[in-house]
Amino acid sequence: MSRKENKPICFQQSNDSFIKWLVQTLGPVLLGAKPSEILSFPSNDKELTEKINKIHHHFGNCKKISFKIFHFNHKSTKVLFYKPISLEAALTDFRNARFLKSIGYPKEYSLESYLGHMIDKIKKGNIPDEIGLFLGYPLKDVIGFMGHPSLKLTKVNGWRVYGDAALSDQTYNEFLKAKATIKKLLTFANMDQILSYA
Repeated sequence: MSRKENKPICFQQSNDSFIKWLVQTLGPVLLGAKPSEILSFPSNDKELTEKINKIHHHFGNCKKISFKIFHFNHKSTKVLFYKPISLEAALTDFRNARFLKSIGYPKEYSLESYLGHMIDKIKKGNIPDEIGLFLGYPLKDVIGFMGHPSLKLTKVNGWRVYGDAALSDQTYNEFLKAKATIKKLLTFANMDQILSYA
C-alpha cells in the first residue's frame, strides 16, 4: 500500500468558499500552533444546516483534527475544532493542569472530561474565562483577564496580554505564521496535501 493510501484523508478536494475559509481559519490548529479554535454560527443563519453538514462531510473522518458541536443560549451553534495531541499538551502542562483543577475541573484528567466540563459551562450560557487555555493563550493572560491583582494589562494583541508580553507575542506570532502558511498552501495544494503537511 502506498504512503498516499495509508494517510488519513480528511478532505476531498473542494472549491467551496466556506470550506476554504474554514481551512484558512483553522490553519494554526491544523499545523499544531494552536490547540483549538471555537467558531460561532448565529441560529438565524439560513445556511446553518448546510454549513454543519459540510463540516461533518469534510472533517468527519479526520484523525488530525476533531470537533464538537453544541448550542449556546439558543442564540448560536458553536463548533470547537481541536487537534487532540496539541490540546492534550496544553491541558496537561503542569501549571495549566493545577489551575484548572483549582477551579473545579476533574482531579483525574482525561481530554474528554475536560472538554465536557468546559462545554457544559458554555451550554449553560457562560463563556468561561479559562477557555483561553484551551485556545492556547498563556496562563498568565488568562489569570490576568480574570482579575489577578499582580498582573496589569500590557496590550491587546489578538487577546488581552497581561504582564511581560514576550511569551504572548511569541504565541501570537506562531498563530500568524501558521495562518500565513495555510494561506500559501491553499494557493497551490489541495485539501488532502494540506492535511498531510500538517
